[in-house]
Amino acid sequence: MNPLVDRLPNLPPRSPIPIPSRRRVLLALPLALGLIGSAWLTGGTLAAAAEPTPALKDLDGHFPFNVPVSAEDWADRADAVRLQTRIALGVHPLPKLAAPVATIHGRREMDGYTIEKVILESLPGHFVTASLYRPFPADPIDQRRPAVMYAHGHWNDGRFYETPAGDVPRLLASGGERFENAAINHMQAACVQLARMGVIALQYDMIGYADSQQISFDRAHRYGINDSNPAVTDAGWPLFSTLAEGYGQSVMGLQTINTLQAFEMLRNLPDVDPAKIAITGASGGGTQSFIATAVDTRFAGSLPAVMVSTRMQGGCTCENACGLRVATGNIELAALTAPRPLGMTTANDWTVGMPEDGFPELKRLYALVGKPDAVQLFPGAHFPHNYNHVARVAMYGWVNQLFGLGLKEPILERDFELVRTDQLTVWDAAHPKPASGIEYERSLNRSWAEQIDAAMRPAADDSAEVAKQKQDRIAEGWRSLTAWSESYRGLAEGNAKWSGRPAGGSVIAVRLTAVPSVGQSPQFALSVRDPLAGELTDLAPLVKNPRPAAAYTYGYNAPPVIRRLGVLLDALTAARSGRDVKYKLIVGDDQILLVAAAALQWPEGIASIEWATEAPADFDPLRQVESIRDPQFIPSALRFQGLPGLLATLGDRVTRVAAPRP
Repeated sequence: MNPLVDRLPNLPPRSPIPIPSRRRVLLALPLALGLIGSAWLTGGTLAAAAEPTPALKDLDGHFPFNVPVSAEDWADRADAVRLQTRIALGVHPLPKLAAPVATIHGRREMDGYTIEKVILESLPGHFVTASLYRPFPADPIDQRRPAVMYAHGHWNDGRFYETPAGDVPRLLASGGERFENAAINHMQAACVQLARMGVIALQYDMIGYADSQQISFDRAHRYGINDSNPAVTDAGWPLFSTLAEGYGQSVMGLQTINTLQAFEMLRNLPDVDPAKIAITGASGGGTQSFIATAVDTRFAGSLPAVMVSTRMQGGCTCENACGLRVATGNIELAALTAPRPLGMTTANDWTVGMPEDGFPELKRLYALVGKPDAVQLFPGAHFPHNYNHVARVAMYGWVNQLFGLGLKEPILERDFELVRTDQLTVWDAAHPKPASGIEYERSLNRSWAEQIDAAMRPAADDSAEVAKQKQDRIAEGWRSLTAWSESYRGLAEGNAKWSGRPAGGSVIAVRLTAVPSVGQSPQFALSVRDPLAGELTDLAPLVKNPRPAAAYTYGYNAPPVIRRLGVLLDALTAARSGRDVKYKLIVGDDQILLVAAAALQWPEGIASIEWATEAPADFDPLRQVESIRDPQFIPSALRFQGLPGLLATLGDRVTRVAAPRP
């Protein structure tokens, strides 16, 4: 029995499955009455922060890259950030994709190149659409060529883009473009020139652009501005919902899956050298370019144009994912390309300061890994945000060097015949458009989650090998999610000082309960507050942004549970006073998620957990979350099987006991 809990009139009555978001989550650590082993806590108090400290970070913050001191340190850091990136994008593990075999049709022979239409299934039922440019006349089929993937940014209609007629003379007069057709569609100009250089080029649609309309432009890029989020139904759930975020499902993640599937398709073409595939793109396409080389080490190199910076990290929902930039940023994410070649361009935009802030750090990193000349910056501060001819000439030279084409530089474009929308679209009577709309979006997310659960959830017929693989994946995922807590260590004022000292012995028993009402204070107490928001209420704070997507807050800040985890670990560390002792934590349903995360993150300090509960075996507060402002919300946690998955990583360190009756 716990008489302290029994005397808490301010707590609501227990429900069969308590929903922690409806409760006050300020916590206390009173001394457990009695002796565990031969140790207990003697006189004193643990004190945490009384006031919030730093503000929530958003995409317009400053994101410097701290270069490690050694190549070995970088290898460890790169592994951790790559895993964090893959988890944030929902590609760890990668879902089971369709066979990377495309439908290629509608071949057009042009001056030095051909254009073909590409339809490629990515996730089952979800399609990538693209234009494929090949050199023409072609060499024998047994000659494999290098390839470049072109990821466009936020230019209207993407692959079908046409510059407004009034802007074409300005682009020509400024020297940004040499030919009218290139001024009309600079993306087509780039692919034409690459094919004329002997390189196969794939320009593929970002979600919501050109032929990729299964998820609309407004849903993918304007959520919260042009529309609100539809409801969860029995058929499934939409993107941006708490279920989607819990499974790590996002527009950016889905776009990354499309990128990886298009990469696999290219690798399987008979005329492509699978070891010589690079990626480029500008703006949002630049984001996709460095993300591709961050998550997949098989890309030969990356040239993200006008995107990599210590400043604005990506304004669109398609460039943000929960967990992606917690304790990191675009410079370090681009650095994951190392030691492979990395090129970047700048303009008179957020990238303008790169020569002084960002690029020097990348140079030091590349020198550290023994490739000082493999990173290049091509400044263009005299032009606004662009991927114009000047920037493309830099890209052609970079591709020439990357693949050893032996072409004389500078490589300048020549004019080409512009191919317009009606000739580029992949859909026709023989190739009808697939399902689209919100019902499609719901069903896609549901089937996607079923794939995740099948890859992660233990099953009775699992072999010992499969069971271990699942357990290892879940543990790896939860360790990555809880590792964010290190960013919040020491943020609490006074670092949660312990004014007393533990007695001799090897185990300290501590009961973790909700805060008692006035006049019922325990002898020993710790307020475990959010270091970025002070005392938690029913709603956690979000950053200011007109789009209510979770990624704008949790792409840059760990969720409240993980932030409080840093404070809790600080407090428990301080209470040990340097002695070689461990804790036995005694908790109820309201605290089990926080304490289980602490036990996983600090196995050397927490010996065991006694969980007083009457909840069913599959109790999971993470599945009860209905708002991204719920203090129990943890993005990607459902991907790793929620609380049951976390508890499974602790094995017999957790013991369930009957909860005291209210």
